[in-house]
Amino acid sequence: MAGSNPPFWAVIPAAGLGTRMAENAVLGCKELVQVGGKTLLEHTIEELENAGIKQIVVVSSPSKPAIDNAIMNRGVKIVHQAEPKGLVDAVKCAREIMGSGPCLIALPDVLFPDANPSAELIASFDGETLLAVIQVEAPWGLQLKDTGRVTELHENKILAISDKFPNREFPLGQYRITGRAIWTEAFWEIEDDDEVSTLRCLGSLQKLSACFVKTKYIDVGNSKGYKYAQSIFNQ
Repeated sequence: MAGSNPPFWAVIPAAGLGTRMAENAVLGCKELVQVGGKTLLEHTIEELENAGIKQIVVVSSPSKPAIDNAIMNRGVKIVHQAEPKGLVDAVKCAREIMGSGPCLIALPDVLFPDANPSAELIASFDGETLLAVIQVEAPWGLQLKDTGRVTELHENKILAISDKFPNREFPLGQYRITGRAIWTEAFWEIEDDDEVSTLRCLGSLQKLSACFVKTKYIDVGNSKGYKYAQSIFNQ
């Protein structure tokens, strides 16, 4: 039932190369960039903790020891992804600790200054794979690129997701995936090493739900978004 608050594990993928943020990265880690006096990684951990999640796995990389050092005594688990093979592989690494069952995925390069989408996901979860989505508005939506766009919805069911168009601006008024999701075992029964194609398959089977979140959404994974985040969090 929605709102039953099962004992979720949460995964924070932090092993990627972060090429979009190379100029701002700290010790080679975009996750350690500070906004409003906290690293992106700390913002994400606190969001999950405030949502009531007590079991958190950060998936780091052997080539990013600064992340391990930053959270050594933070009360989270750390696993390493040997190579940056993408989000699905990162979560597979975490599943070696978590085991089976639903888990919440929280990408650390997005910020939400006026909502906790992780808490809203947990409150809305009814057993199906669930994505937090937002309707993109100005002015904060002007720094987003056209990726993660939901192209077909029926009530709270996501039926289709677009291809990525990183050189185009995101069309205002349309819905976007937020970088927060709950993946269930149904995801792993289908997964083909690509999260978007797996989610599309679930959508075609009407087994993919949307949690509509009202919030500003800041993609801090690029320089434009990073500057915008500083202007919001340092007010």
